[in-house]
Amino acid sequence: MDSIQALVFVEAIIVMAADLIAAGLIFRIYLHNKRRSALAFSMAWIFDFIAIFLTSLSDPVLQLLGSISLPVFSSLIFYGAIEFLEEESICVQHRTLVMLVPMPVLFMLYMLGANIYTQDPMWTATSAATLGISGIFVIAGGLLLRETEEIYKSAIKYLYLSIILFGLHLVPAALFGLNDWYRPIGFTISTVLIVSMVIAMLRLVSSESFRPPAKENGNPADIKPGVLVLDWQEYQKIKKLLNTAPVLAFIRDVLDVSDKWIYYFVTTIPFKGKFKNTIYPTDLVRITEISYRYLEEFSRSGKHGIIVIDCLEYLTVYNSWESLMKFLSKLRDFVIVNNGTLIIVLEKESLDSRFYAQLRKLVE
Repeated sequence: MDSIQALVFVEAIIVMAADLIAAGLIFRIYLHNKRRSALAFSMAWIFDFIAIFLTSLSDPVLQLLGSISLPVFSSLIFYGAIEFLEEESICVQHRTLVMLVPMPVLFMLYMLGANIYTQDPMWTATSAATLGISGIFVIAGGLLLRETEEIYKSAIKYLYLSIILFGLHLVPAALFGLNDWYRPIGFTISTVLIVSMVIAMLRLVSSESFRPPAKENGNPADIKPGVLVLDWQEYQKIKKLLNTAPVLAFIRDVLDVSDKWIYYFVTTIPFKGKFKNTIYPTDLVRITEISYRYLEEFSRSGKHGIIVIDCLEYLTVYNSWESLMKFLSKLRDFVIVNNGTLIIVLEKESLDSRFYAQLRKLVE
């Protein structure tokens, strides 16, 4: 075995070891929090291991199965990214979808270029096509994960960048893969990027934001299930009692928030980098989805979830009263079904008496 073959062999061992470690640790996290994105990412690393192991063998049939495993890896990365966005209740922004539009055209140009450069139709139709379609889905998965940067900061930034770079590096692999000089270069690049992806993904799924809310023992401060409509003074009293509870809060007052709370600053300004979670006041659907996931998680463990909304007056500025009542009615039903508590902070004088009466009747 010459030095180049030895280098490729060592790098293959490193990558396969990283694949198995990532698959095992991420699957363990899935067993804990049941997030389907974690399951998809765990399976992706299994198929990356299979792809490298089988393509290194001499049997043509096993090598073919190894080639098929790479697109499966890319599909699972893409699917994991979709599930991740759904779990975080994040809608894909228009500019990201636009970036995916030219992918089919780019793929055809890439295939033509690979055929012209290699002069090998069989290589183009098999290996180059496999690398190309895999690259497209890996890049698309990275672009989708980029949508969560506001929540996960550097943890997701390192991941989506390494995923996108890995997808891009598959293009020269298709062009120069037949050349002996490229094998050690390409495999070294692949090794560095895969190890980077593994480290970044483990950092992401191990982060506090990725974990389910901490479980509480009993009902804090004897807060009973149901809906409470409190004025500001009453809220300040009960807020102290909830200081150590994992409350989910949608708030305007961000100056005095317990570090145990999972809170979203309701605002029309994104405040890039200043607050971990911001949410637009008209995005009632996202508030509902986040609340439902939170309540369901607590209900599964037989515990008591508490949701606080201290900005109802602010929501009335940006939403019609009818849509706001529909939102609160659905939220109230989620709370009752999951044995949780919804605390609405509201000064009676801030609403028309008719609206206030309607609100009390709706939520009680």
